[in-house]
Amino acid sequence: FKKPEGFYPASRAGLSGRRTGGQPRKRLLLDFPFCFFTADPAVIAPQDPTLMIGSSLTATCSVNSDLHLRAEDLYWTLNGRRLPPESYKVLNGTTLSVALANLNGSRQQSGDNLVCHSRDGSILAGSCLYVGLPPEKPVNITCWSKNMKDLTCKWAPGTEGETYLHTNYTLKYKLRWYGRDNTCQDYHTAGQYSCHIPKDLALFTPYEIWVEASNRLGMAVSEVFMLDILDVVTTDPPADVTVSRVGDLEDQLSVRWSSPPALKDFLFQAKYQIQYRVEDSAEWKVVDDVGNQTSCRLAGLRPGTVYFVQVRCNPFGIYGSKKAGIWSDWSNPTAASTPRSERVPGVCDPKSGEQNSTLRRELKQFFGWVKKHAYGCSNLSIKLYDQWRVWLQKSHKTRNQVGKDPSPIPYCSVPRGRWAGSVELERQISSFPPVSACST
Repeated sequence: FKKPEGFYPASRAGLSGRRTGGQPRKRLLLDFPFCFFTADPAVIAPQDPTLMIGSSLTATCSVNSDLHLRAEDLYWTLNGRRLPPESYKVLNGTTLSVALANLNGSRQQSGDNLVCHSRDGSILAGSCLYVGLPPEKPVNITCWSKNMKDLTCKWAPGTEGETYLHTNYTLKYKLRWYGRDNTCQDYHTAGQYSCHIPKDLALFTPYEIWVEASNRLGMAVSEVFMLDILDVVTTDPPADVTVSRVGDLEDQLSVRWSSPPALKDFLFQAKYQIQYRVEDSAEWKVVDDVGNQTSCRLAGLRPGTVYFVQVRCNPFGIYGSKKAGIWSDWSNPTAASTPRSERVPGVCDPKSGEQNSTLRRELKQFFGWVKKHAYGCSNLSIKLYDQWRVWLQKSHKTRNQVGKDPSPIPYCSVPRGRWAGSVELERQISSFPPVSACST
């Protein structure tokens, strides 16, 4: 029983708080950490009842006859609020009842305080009322295994059963075709509704997993969730993430990383995602089509800008599993900047005719390069033109290299954004008659 603030318990010696002979006696403040009461001066019945929302209750307070108190000297409070006298009824000289109708759910999961007082406010007895609903079955069970060494599961509670009464959750699991029920012991490792199984898990055999919810009004059991450990594997973020410039190309950065070391001894595939943002923005852009390569070139970036880059991994197909796998956490952000633009401020841009002339000259050089270097191409794209620009810069060596990329790596698709002039270039290319630029 939790003592309402400002009240003191009465003693057997008297409720006036004075010793025989008129000397004041010290009152003791009792601090109860949980909802309970030692029925000494009086007794409340029923004691600590559990009720459904909407129920009615009639409780009685019977005073110890040695205290020489009458029922008319008593009153009731609920959670510190005095209940109206019209809800009282004197049953005999030392017993007073109170009627409570259409009870609402408990304000706190540890119970509501129903207290019987003497006329001077002293507490005579108390009872906890637990008013709520039975638990609903847990839903949305999801599980994952970190590098096939453990298993963590989460779930969601029912919508109403948790609101008013404390509910206990127990996660259980067993091998599907044989074995005994096992109970998870390590709770709240990944949130309030979670449990962690650290070891002794079998591979190549499905598990049955379920969650039991129980409170003072009953128990509910979730649907059985079946899984194979190999189908829910996740891993550590990719290691050794580096971001560097691609020569002095103003709109590109090269990203490289290492595959997860914890899975190096297992037969599996991996796919990766990259996300990046500029230094002064909180918005990340995601590159989805990296595939299973461990390097990527980001294009269409802003010149002279610092970018933060992260990579994550999804291991799938472990030992032939057909499931999609689970994404790892993102790696720690790695920063790099693109080279600044060499355009001099205040210098007028070339006239449109000069731009077209320069563009046609570059296209003529580009198609010549394609015939020599791009064998077996099925179509022509702007990525091929970007590769030619890199080749042209290296061959002419007309600028100082800021950073070197030792080997060609494939491009990644970047959501939105191209290098300046790419739209005009694609328009010009589309206006040319079809050519077999990639044939041998």
